[in-house]
Amino acid sequence: MTFIVSCGNGTENRMMNDIKQLEANKSLATSDTLINSYVNFANKFPKHEYAVKYLFKAAEASIKSNRVLPGIKLYERVANEYQDTTLCPEALIRAGVGYSTIPDPANSKRMFDQFIRQYPNHPRINDVKMMSEYSGLSEEELIRRVIESNQKLQQDSANKIQ
Repeated sequence: MTFIVSCGNGTENRMMNDIKQLEANKSLATSDTLINSYVNFANKFPKHEYAVKYLFKAAEASIKSNRVLPGIKLYERVANEYQDTTLCPEALIRAGVGYSTIPDPANSKRMFDQFIRQYPNHPRINDVKMMSEYSGLSEEELIRRVIESNQKLQQDSANKIQ
């Protein structure tokens, strides 16, 4: 008689139950305890269907709690380790936006450009191209470009009316 013991499944279930309990407590939504639980689960079970979701949630919670750089790094991890998931494009965008807020224009542009290369037909491609183009511009240069763009739109509209 042979017994097969699956420790992994019990550990998975226990960790998932712990996470559900932490998530149920709204005061812990951005706590280190919950963030670490998400990351620990993904580290221990990287191929589990919830691993990418938990990393994404950990990134969101980190950003919300003003731990921007750790949150950005988690978004990058999602983008690099889970490229075949639906969360990858969003993770790239959020990492790019995150970098632009700290500000780190070179890495912001790098994230947007990675999105452009990987998802040229994505519904948000035009927005991301614009974000990439504007990454690293000074406030004055950004304002100048917006004014020029508005002037061009007004001129185009005027030409269509005539």
